[in-house]
Amino acid sequence: MSEVIEVPVVIVGGGSCGLNLSIFLSDLAVDHVLLERHPSTSHAPKAHIINQRTMEIFRQHGIADPIVEQGTPPRQMSQVVWQTSLGGDGPLDRKVLAAIDTWGCKAGTERNTTYLRDAPLLPSNLPLLRSEPIFRAIAEQKNPGKVLFGHTVTDFTDQGDSVIVHVQTKDDKQITYRAQYVVGADGGKTVGPKLGIEMDGPTKLRQVTSVHFKADVSEYWDDRTCITNFASVESGPGFQSGSMLPLGPSWGRHSEEWQMHFSVPVGVEALSKEAAIIRVRELLKLPDLEMEITSCTNWILERVLARSYQKGRVFLGGDATHRHPPTTGLGLNTAVQDAHNLAWKLAYVLKGKASPQVLNTYETERRHIGRRNCDWAFFTSKRRLVISAAMGLQEGQTAANTIHLTQLLDETSEIGKAGLAVLQEAVEGQKVEFGAHNMDLGFSYLEGLFVPDGSEPPREDPTQQVYTPTTRPGHRLPHAWIEFRGKFLSTHDLLGTNGDFLLITDRHGKPWVEQAREVAEERGIGLRIAHIVAPYQGAKEGEYVDSDAHWMEVRGFKDGGAILVRPDSVVGWRSLGRANPGNLDISSAFDTLLGNSSSRTLLNGISSRTSH
Repeated sequence: MSEVIEVPVVIVGGGSCGLNLSIFLSDLAVDHVLLERHPSTSHAPKAHIINQRTMEIFRQHGIADPIVEQGTPPRQMSQVVWQTSLGGDGPLDRKVLAAIDTWGCKAGTERNTTYLRDAPLLPSNLPLLRSEPIFRAIAEQKNPGKVLFGHTVTDFTDQGDSVIVHVQTKDDKQITYRAQYVVGADGGKTVGPKLGIEMDGPTKLRQVTSVHFKADVSEYWDDRTCITNFASVESGPGFQSGSMLPLGPSWGRHSEEWQMHFSVPVGVEALSKEAAIIRVRELLKLPDLEMEITSCTNWILERVLARSYQKGRVFLGGDATHRHPPTTGLGLNTAVQDAHNLAWKLAYVLKGKASPQVLNTYETERRHIGRRNCDWAFFTSKRRLVISAAMGLQEGQTAANTIHLTQLLDETSEIGKAGLAVLQEAVEGQKVEFGAHNMDLGFSYLEGLFVPDGSEPPREDPTQQVYTPTTRPGHRLPHAWIEFRGKFLSTHDLLGTNGDFLLITDRHGKPWVEQAREVAEERGIGLRIAHIVAPYQGAKEGEYVDSDAHWMEVRGFKDGGAILVRPDSVVGWRSLGRANPGNLDISSAFDTLLGNSSSRTLLNGISSRTSH
């Protein structure tokens, strides 16, 4: 029998979820090993949009800078267009039919101002084949010798008090690990099926062929465009005909690599490289385009959610729990946020600072978000059919399509002007995909590891365009720029990386601070304190200044109130006003957040004490 290696956590899978979980656990000083069966990170250029919530998590853990450096500059991901072709010199060629601004990246717009106000970083765009090497390098630097590619988990057994994991190395050696916990971040390939956890939801929604190729189209590409959807008189509109996006490493018109997506009937084999070259050239109307095909892959569109995120000592995350259409760009983002939620809870339980019951809230909190994101991606994918209908093109109806496009592009045609107006209106409706600001930042946990304070949630925009910052427990900590000793920081920068809780109050919150420090010291918990004051108050030593008064607008409590923020930047507790001497509840709040009491019981006890 091979030697058994003891390790607190085994991560199965070295994709975006597993690698980021490794980074977070390293920052939390949790010993672990990551096992990935493939020899390298992904060669597939999928999962490219990185939203603001994920970017602020990356900022917290030192990942954001290389993502920003290698990612698409905002100007070059500021629009999505629908057009007839890139090349050609016919009357229907190289015509833009409709366009929409995207992700708050167009400078000077109201949406851009909103995005800049609500988070420390704008979204980014970087395909998986470029982002995963960044994740891997950071994970290996933080956990040397324990991020193991070419290592296949052949079997595992949950023994109740530990999990035995059997591994085959790339040189056919056998290794056995004994872990306290295992996290399956393998895309649902092995861990979930072995646990018997089923995925619910429709599958085989559509089959997509993705062509990854190298070419120079700098003469034809609009430098502001992130995605172009083509409308061909031969093939029909949009995604059915083809959608194209740059992959870098340079961006805009000078991108060296590209990806084209085609919708094909389920069951059809992927195009050969020769057939892909013909298809791309025909669609772009660039018959002499020099191309190098890197890959042609087929994948199935589905909307499925795991029935459970945990069984015993084994957890699932990322694509092992939720798979959905790529519209709205929620896949990678949800995976990273799963890992962020689970990491600090594992750390606190393994270090004896929290009850193992805390781990049960991972599924309670994240499965709700998984369902929400699956449903939204499914909805926005179906919404593209509205654009196809408004386009008015039908596959196989070349003569009719030619007449229709000719009318659309005739500035003197009443039908053409009406058709373009209707099409643009349909495209503007796709703001639910390209501007769902609240989907990115406005998530909240209905139940879980927080103390409800009886307040009502913000009113939600059904199109998810409007994010309303709130410190209501169960919601993300709002971002605001604050000044400390001449340096500007985000409120999210106050958290640090090592799992500390954060108490934010003002100059009048001294009773909260004193008790919180006492409780944290008793329990061996790291606690950071931030007194944030308005600029007109004049900062004293150790205070942070809300220079533009944005924090005062979003903090959600009166003078002397306070909030307690979890290590994953979710608000865990709030007092709406000053503390009464002898009637403090920080200790009880920590009991709840560390799994030692019922939040419902606690709420009943404090509801009358948080409204002063």
